[in-house]
Amino acid sequence: MSDTQAIFAIESLRAGIPTRTSTRVLPDLRPQVTDRIVADLAGFGKGVLPPGRMVWGQYGQGKTHALTAIEHVALDRNFAVSRVSLSREVSCRNLFQLYGNLAPRIRTPNSTLEGIQQYLNRIRPLEIRQSVLFEEDRYANGLPVQMLEDYFYAEGEDKDAIYGDLLGVRLPAGEASRIHRTARGSVLPRFGFKAAEHAESYFGMMADAIQLCGFEGWVILLDEVELLGRLGKTSRLSAYRNLSWLLNWQGGMNYPIYTVVAAATRLQDDLWYGGEGDDRALMPELAMERKGPDAKADMERFFERAIDAESLKVLPADTADLEGLLERVAVLHGKAYDWSPSYASRDLIRHLGSQPVRSYVRATLEFLDLQYLYGESDLPDPAALREGVLVGSDEEAPETLF
Repeated sequence: MSDTQAIFAIESLRAGIPTRTSTRVLPDLRPQVTDRIVADLAGFGKGVLPPGRMVWGQYGQGKTHALTAIEHVALDRNFAVSRVSLSREVSCRNLFQLYGNLAPRIRTPNSTLEGIQQYLNRIRPLEIRQSVLFEEDRYANGLPVQMLEDYFYAEGEDKDAIYGDLLGVRLPAGEASRIHRTARGSVLPRFGFKAAEHAESYFGMMADAIQLCGFEGWVILLDEVELLGRLGKTSRLSAYRNLSWLLNWQGGMNYPIYTVVAAATRLQDDLWYGGEGDDRALMPELAMERKGPDAKADMERFFERAIDAESLKVLPADTADLEGLLERVAVLHGKAYDWSPSYASRDLIRHLGSQPVRSYVRATLEFLDLQYLYGESDLPDPAALREGVLVGSDEEAPETLF
């Protein structure tokens, strides 16, 4: 490892944002998670579409770092990867909006550019016609594939406008018709596309296009899924249904998509195990009321699958593994700043007591910084590492969450 790579790794840890560099050089504390994902991806590469995984863990125990490790693994195995964290602006309740946040963030192996435009530009129009993209009844709506085909015939700004549509920035109907007429010399067929009903077709088109570009498939990583708990009950139902489809837990997915979602166990504590009014009872009944018996059965299966033996858990690291991680951080710090730290991870762990993994990492960096800059060797105050939790302001949010 070069000094520059060590600096990048240390600064990513300092910022609390794991990167591919940091996951490469730090020991994996969650092999029980990553090994299962690797097995899934191995089957995916052989043409098997495995159901997605839900990863649970307490705050600060390494869910985000686990997702970064999964991203790294997927890229190394020639998958395209999109990753987003849920927020007030990005939720699962609107599937097309979620698509519009995932599609522009597609990362591919050995490229720093996001998206697949550079790969689409190498494909001839005949190749798309001979691919699964034109299989009959593959998509609920044919507009996304029509836009993709038009991309290969359009030029200049029109080509870029269509690519924007492929990423979820819908072109006005009149503009799409004009571009089609200019590029193809014919009238754009009417598709009756409705984002609320046909968002799955955009996901399918993109996943198939990713394979057409030479990759194994599309891996989707969603972080901080517990934030859907801030939604009202109707919006939560939509979010759960969309997650169930993306995770392929109903068995209806025929697109090369593999999804991993990470959520804090607080979601279960606050909304799934609250008694008769919890989401495990409320959502199937609401689905029955709004969508019918099939939707009710889908919701019941979703909650069963979310907490069964197939779900993954990020558990607190054992002491030996934690010591190895912190000792590695010290080695990286010394490499990054060209010095020789005097550091005993066991003493720091004993001093801090029970803490999230990221608190031990923060304390290690603080200790090493002070020793490097000022020659001090005082262990950090445990009280200074405690992290507060903000309360959301959504009117429909349950008061007990966050």
